[in-house]
Amino acid sequence: MTARWFGLCGGWRRRLVFLFSLLLLSPGLAQQRGDVLNEQEIERVREAQEIDQRTEVFLKLAGRRLTALEGRPDPLIKREQWGEPPNGSPQQLLAAYTRILEELADKLDAVAETKGEKDPKLRKALARVRHDMESHLTRLERLTLGDDELAAHRAALQMARLLLDGASDALAK
Repeated sequence: MTARWFGLCGGWRRRLVFLFSLLLLSPGLAQQRGDVLNEQEIERVREAQEIDQRTEVFLKLAGRRLTALEGRPDPLIKREQWGEPPNGSPQQLLAAYTRILEELADKLDAVAETKGEKDPKLRKALARVRHDMESHLTRLERLTLGDDELAAHRAALQMARLLLDGASDALAK
């Protein structure tokens, strides 16, 4: 992640590297680095080429993992378009959620570098990120998890906060 629009430098960049190191070195997480998305979800990402559309897809994918963590039914009724609801252990779902947000951050950074931070589609995407991350943080904070999931939970919270802060800062410019 280039972290251009996040304004990461010095301490922030070191904290982010440390956070991802913790996530990758946490017991049990290293073996769970399998596929994050199902075939239908991959197809939705491929179809969404513009940053505002792609952001919406990534946020929907992350939201599906949160919904599964909460034990609620998947709100997407178009199974042929999105595939079966995500499943797995809380640790797996949190790791998948974090990886989806990481990928979204990379896409946002790439557009900010190539088209500039004032690009209307990027600004629309950032507004959506800011809105959704506020909700995601509330939902993540309400989760009741066991000790085995704490590292993955911290990583998910940190990534959601990073996206929220980055989007807010970029939109304030």
